[in-house]
Amino acid sequence: MLKVDYSPQALEDLKLLQEYIEVDQGESVAKKILTKITSDIRRLEMFPSSGVDLGKVIDIPTDYRYLFSAKNYVFYRLEPERVLIIRVLNEKRDFMQHLFGISSNLDEEYNDDLNNK
Repeated sequence: MLKVDYSPQALEDLKLLQEYIEVDQGESVAKKILTKITSDIRRLEMFPSSGVDLGKVIDIPTDYRYLFSAKNYVFYRLEPERVLIIRVLNEKRDFMQHLFGISSNLDEEYNDDLNNK
């Protein structure tokens, strides 16, 4: 069984996600969603290859995998002794920009949503 570790950015992503949901939908909903996401992440300890190979979905070579949980993408990498969670990004976020620096302008829409709350 592999251990799950979080990058500092993934931890920050989870914190920001929780804060956003608390403001938008309330504390109990935020707790429920974060519990679902972290539960799905913990499942990677037993089934580390259960996520999708990102390199087969995009035209950029990468060793990242992802799973989709509660309208969020969890990007991770398999390492010899662990599963490293790289980022946790809402489905509206531009993951190509955040992972590879290639923009598709999705973040502008996401930020507009945040600013209009």
